[in-house]
Amino acid sequence: MCFACRSLRGSTQLTLKAGEAVALTGPASVRVEMGTAWLAGKVMVAGASLCVDSDAKYGGPLHIEALPDQQQVPLATTGVVKLTLASRHGSAAAEKEPEGLSYKMQMLSSAQMALRRYSQPWLQAAEDVVSAVRQGGCPAVAVVGSKGVGKSTLSRLLVNSLLEATPVVAYLDTDCGQSEFTVPGLVSLTLLDKPVFGPPHLHMQQPTRSHFIGDLSPQGNPLHYLASVRSLYDWYWNHCGSKQQGSTVKPPLVVNTHGWIKGLGFEVLAQVLESLSPSHVMQLTTPNPNNNLPPDKWWLPEGLPPQQGDPLLYQLPSVGALQQDMGVDPSGAAFGWALRQPPAEQRALQWLAFARQCMGQPSSPCSWDLPAFAAAADALAAHPPYKVPLSHFQVAFHHARIADAQVLQALNGAVVAFTKSAEKPQAGGEGVDQAAVATAPSVCLGIGIVRSVDPAKQLLYILTPAAPLHELQQATRLEVGNLDLPLALLQTANFMSPYISVWSITADGTGAGAMKARNTLLRQRLKPSG
Repeated sequence: MCFACRSLRGSTQLTLKAGEAVALTGPASVRVEMGTAWLAGKVMVAGASLCVDSDAKYGGPLHIEALPDQQQVPLATTGVVKLTLASRHGSAAAEKEPEGLSYKMQMLSSAQMALRRYSQPWLQAAEDVVSAVRQGGCPAVAVVGSKGVGKSTLSRLLVNSLLEATPVVAYLDTDCGQSEFTVPGLVSLTLLDKPVFGPPHLHMQQPTRSHFIGDLSPQGNPLHYLASVRSLYDWYWNHCGSKQQGSTVKPPLVVNTHGWIKGLGFEVLAQVLESLSPSHVMQLTTPNPNNNLPPDKWWLPEGLPPQQGDPLLYQLPSVGALQQDMGVDPSGAAFGWALRQPPAEQRALQWLAFARQCMGQPSSPCSWDLPAFAAAADALAAHPPYKVPLSHFQVAFHHARIADAQVLQALNGAVVAFTKSAEKPQAGGEGVDQAAVATAPSVCLGIGIVRSVDPAKQLLYILTPAAPLHELQQATRLEVGNLDLPLALLQTANFMSPYISVWSITADGTGAGAMKARNTLLRQRLKPSG
């Protein structure tokens, strides 16, 4: 191992031999001074610089690997790479450290290098898709599998790899419970021209087009969900592309899917794939066959003979499967595998990042602990909201029927979507449209939080990110789903959101949900004696 490091105030200079790597956590600016480096699918040559961010707890560290000269995959034998790491301005972490560093790093040994999350089957699958682009194709790649198998991680690897061969990649996010670029409860299409690193709360952004589902699962209204996904794909097909030599060239498409693969979830996922007709399907499998999708092309109609142009199906190991094969102890792999955190915690971090955007603050770099939630909650309560007359909107509730006289009370403290019809506007009166949530999806222009209401003047006071404000002014409807802010953003020592009863239920949120049966628990009278 040959590793040289020299630290200056706020920066670090590294020298790596090909095949070596450093694990980086926190926000940093990376510049390659000499040689070639590889970052999660992104190839950086001498003179290239990039701002990155990673979270040790959520997503794990970012591995920067030294490549041999003129090699495009992280399998190295010769070559020297010189890097300069610099702290990101405005980082709270940099202010606390005596060296002024916003990041932490650790050199990886050969054993630790083996723990990197990108296995050779993953890298080969990504290279196959990149080759299809370089041969003039327009691949549509769907990533499928059960919950927690690494679909988002693989999707980010595909995006970064494809950006080496094309200037833009389209990302269709159909997982409304674990969104990649938006708050939960949406399906979206985002055109990307920069690589993506780290978990979702570190790179939230305004999507190119989105639809409001209003829930963390398609279970409540699968027809609306499917119509929304198809609408985004149609929009990609009709509006995405550039003219090259007289023909329209579309960007490659990466589709991230939900992990609900049983019962109705399986049927919904099959219809999604059938509608999108992907050219490549990356199917992540676990050691437990009960948690896997069928090994064949299960989404195609039965009895259909094989045809030219049928999708390529890749059976790839999940993150957990690789970890198990290597005999890795997750608790000791601080710079290899990241422990999977509860989805509710990941969503809470996305809402925290959204709250910071509402106040005009960058979502990164910042801390992600409870004091950060308390500071954001106090700032939200003190931040000037937008004053909007209720008469400007039709109001649609996805999961309830609300009497006209109770609409303002139902909106108070709610998460709302600013939407407009995807179809041509039709004549209609103002007021509350209880039948507005139909199969045809509306276009989501933004998300807001109703901080308070004025019943006398019929006014709403809404917090929302300022940009793009001109698009929000086109909204004609407010939609309310089944989304709750985390409790840490709803109450502080000085403020409390309406309708909160502390310590009355076991789950956090603004209201009580339906009780869930715990059929797996043995009641006292049913426990075996002795």
